[in-house]
Amino acid sequence: MKKRPFLCIELLNTFSEKEIVNLVHFVSCPCFNKDECIIRLLKSLKKYALGGKEFGEKEQCIIYEKTFPYKSAPQKELNKNQRSLLNIKMNTLMRLAEQFLATQAIKENKSYKCELLYDTLLKRKQFWLLNRHLKKHKKELSQQQEKDVKYYAHQAKVEQINFDYLHHSGQLTKEDNLPDLIQSTDINYLLSKLELQLTALSMRHVPGKKEYDLSSMTAMLVLLDLPQYIGQPLIILYRANVTLMETASDKAYFNLLSLLVQYESLVPISTLKGFYTTAVNHCAAQIRLGKLDYIKNAFDLYKLMDTKNLLIDNGFIFNNDLQNIVTAACRVEEFAWAEEVIERYRRYVRQSVRDSVCHYNLGVVAFHQKDYETAHNKFILVDKVDKFYDSNTRIMILKCLYEKEKDYSEYTMQAFRSAHKYFKGDKSLPLKSRKGYINFIQILINVYRLRHNVNATKVDAERIKEKLEEQKVSRDKQWLLDKIQELQA
Repeated sequence: MKKRPFLCIELLNTFSEKEIVNLVHFVSCPCFNKDECIIRLLKSLKKYALGGKEFGEKEQCIIYEKTFPYKSAPQKELNKNQRSLLNIKMNTLMRLAEQFLATQAIKENKSYKCELLYDTLLKRKQFWLLNRHLKKHKKELSQQQEKDVKYYAHQAKVEQINFDYLHHSGQLTKEDNLPDLIQSTDINYLLSKLELQLTALSMRHVPGKKEYDLSSMTAMLVLLDLPQYIGQPLIILYRANVTLMETASDKAYFNLLSLLVQYESLVPISTLKGFYTTAVNHCAAQIRLGKLDYIKNAFDLYKLMDTKNLLIDNGFIFNNDLQNIVTAACRVEEFAWAEEVIERYRRYVRQSVRDSVCHYNLGVVAFHQKDYETAHNKFILVDKVDKFYDSNTRIMILKCLYEKEKDYSEYTMQAFRSAHKYFKGDKSLPLKSRKGYINFIQILINVYRLRHNVNATKVDAERIKEKLEEQKVSRDKQWLLDKIQELQA
């Protein structure tokens, strides 16, 4: 049975060293905490439990003794009362850590401060001070060029507070901000709904997900088509994304790319990345359907995203993104660029998996250059990264074995069977993915047997090709078709 986690320690382990230091100052302030035990508890946790350290019975006894120096020291383990007391203090510390994070968020995010401070000033009838804040804040908003959904949510909140200020200060009959309040509220609502629609459309392809009722989106079209909103850049871009996801048409794809060029200077990088990701996903879907012209489109998009610095997220690049970029480059034989990208983004890969991720991608480059020995050597250096990388590494090793072996090898055949058994028994993989890997290996085994004339079932190349075409899902279908075609030549 899995042990119940210590939520306080799990939360504190997400803190940086600087944040822990600041948290010590925070809990040491009588304004937030007057319990000396909490200060001692935090300092002892920092020394004996955080940073991936074990938090077993021995460590719990040490921390209890450091936290409560005036109480009897525990023996080999905490008794019921000692454990209960320590848990109470841990929960208190966790609440303080949450309060600290909320305070930090207020410092870093002006919209949070707006919602909390301005409402408080309004309740205290500090109209002069509130009006000064509002004028300054609205001026800053009007000068902001890049605008995302959060911007319009924040703008709507400021306009609502401004309206409340005019009402409570008795000025509403003389002046009002209703036009601005209505417009900002409408835009906030429309963008929020469009973002939800995009999310629902993207979730359609997740195995086991049900269909979502999006009928309310149809009812929104009247509002979306009003003159004051139809030309709003962010609404235009969201609608173009929705159209592409709904129709998957070439026209919608190229229209989105055109609009991105037109409006990208008005959109923050985080939002822009999402729009380009929609375009990349469309390319991937079209490639799976056999539209190979989209291979070049995908590469061009990745190169564009690289130029615009859209591939880094909070100081990191996603492992799958790097793999997709390298694969796209190799498919158009941009091998030098692929290797340069791997080295350039190496420092943005999480350190714990950095070497494995880079070994894998360098192996992909070598494989596409038909240097199967080097590729194989790179792939066997790949340690555990995640399910996606681990599974693909197994498949790439099988492909290397197939390409390297000039004569039939029982060792290679056993490697195919072992991989087939592994994927068949790995229930942690989504069913569709697992079926794709299994189908790939089954076809690969048939192709390998036919290649070396050990085809016990006497299945010829044409029949293998028919079996491949009958499969609803398969990994690397084009590569298998190429291997079959080589046997038919």
